[in-house]
Amino acid sequence: MQYVYQKRDSKYLVRINRGGSIIASLLDLAKKEKIVSGFFIGIGATDKTTLAHYSVENQKYSEKKYDLAFELTNLTGSIATLKGDLSVHAHATLADDQFKTYAGHLVEARVSGTCEVLVIPLGKEIKKKFDKQTGLNILDL
Repeated sequence: MQYVYQKRDSKYLVRINRGGSIIASLLDLAKKEKIVSGFFIGIGATDKTTLAHYSVENQKYSEKKYDLAFELTNLTGSIATLKGDLSVHAHATLADDQFKTYAGHLVEARVSGTCEVLVIPLGKEIKKKFDKQTGLNILDL
C-alpha cells in the first residue's frame, strides 16, 4: 500500500497494490496516521471477496465468499472507534465479466489489479456504540 497526504485538503490518496487486503490496508493506514474517524470512497478490482448482508429482524449477518474477478465499481465506508479499537465499516458494489452486480457489507477483499481510495479524516474521534433495537454498532453522534 502506498499513500500520499494532501495537507491543503486534509485527505489521503491511497493505492492498495495487487494482493493487498482492502479492509486490513485501511486499518493499517488509520493506525499509522492516527485517523480516529473519517469516511472513504474508492474503486478498483478484486478476485477474492467476502460480502455480508445484515438482517435487522434476526440481528445476524449472512456471508458469502466469491472467488471471482470483479470490478470494484464502488467502495464506500467509515472509520470510527469501537471499544477503544479502530473500526472500518465498508460497503461495496462489484461487477463480474457479464456485468452482473453484487453488493453488500464488505467483510474483506483481495485486490487483483489495483484499488484507489480517497480517505477523508474528520479530525476528531467518533465512537460507535451498540444499539439494542437494531443489534448494530452505530455512530455515537
